[in-house]
Amino acid sequence: MHRRAERLAERFNQASTQRMAKGNERGAPTEPLFHYTSVAALAAIIASETFWFTSVYHMDDDQELLFGFGISHALLAAALEREDANVKVFLKPLVEDVGFTRIRNRFEFYSASFGQKDDARQWTDYADGGKGVAIGLAPKFFGFVKKEDYEPWEKTFLGKVEYGEPAAKVRHAAIVDSAVQTIKQAHKQGLLLKAEDEEAFLHLMAAYMFVEILWNSVTTKSDKWSHQIETRLLAVNDLKDPHIEIKNAPARPRVEIPQPLLKANITEIMMGPKADDDARARVRQLLDDSGLASVSITSASAT
Repeated sequence: MHRRAERLAERFNQASTQRMAKGNERGAPTEPLFHYTSVAALAAIIASETFWFTSVYHMDDDQELLFGFGISHALLAAALEREDANVKVFLKPLVEDVGFTRIRNRFEFYSASFGQKDDARQWTDYADGGKGVAIGLAPKFFGFVKKEDYEPWEKTFLGKVEYGEPAAKVRHAAIVDSAVQTIKQAHKQGLLLKAEDEEAFLHLMAAYMFVEILWNSVTTKSDKWSHQIETRLLAVNDLKDPHIEIKNAPARPRVEIPQPLLKANITEIMMGPKADDDARARVRQLLDDSGLASVSITSASAT
């Protein structure tokens, strides 16, 4: 591939990464967020200072991704209809891949979810039917220290979920429009005159594009989910060369991400509306034994 074409693709990728980074900044919380879970999972999280991030392809609701993929596919199809022959060569295989199999086979995001305080639906869905807990975490927990070099598991995205079709279209259109303009630029500069150069360039562009399409699809949902007001921490693996160990791959793939900021940023542990006195006593003992005696235990009011 022509070196100038490579640089164009790299700039496209940098712009994509910057859009996701700006999404991180826009989604940064200003109030504590809560992770709903069982009492047993709370003990494991505190003991290991680790969160389990579940593959987005194995979430509880398998319809979640289809909303974002559907928006992206519609925008790609519309671009295929209006763009010139050079761009159609790139867009056609993307549009034909209706189920986004190429993305699924190449990249996998893993998610840990956080919501608002004392949410009735979250108690039911994620906290042992209301018998579990919600871990309150200060905004500082979700901040990321800028470093020159990151370990693979430190490359974590903060994704504030946006709800509804208009917001999703804006997000997905940015990556589609950027790809179209980059391909036009490469042809205008005469960088893709050889068939092998064009094939290599378009393959690289698609790989770079996949990450943002998937990230957008994980962080946009239908209006019917708006009650969740969800924020996600997201980690990514290139499945051709995964840098984070994948656990439980055959059934429900996950990665286990160390959380060195966890203990210092627990604001409270809220007991679910159906938690009994025994569970409360066990949580109090757990916190005391873990050097978290100052962390208060509160009670849910949501039912």
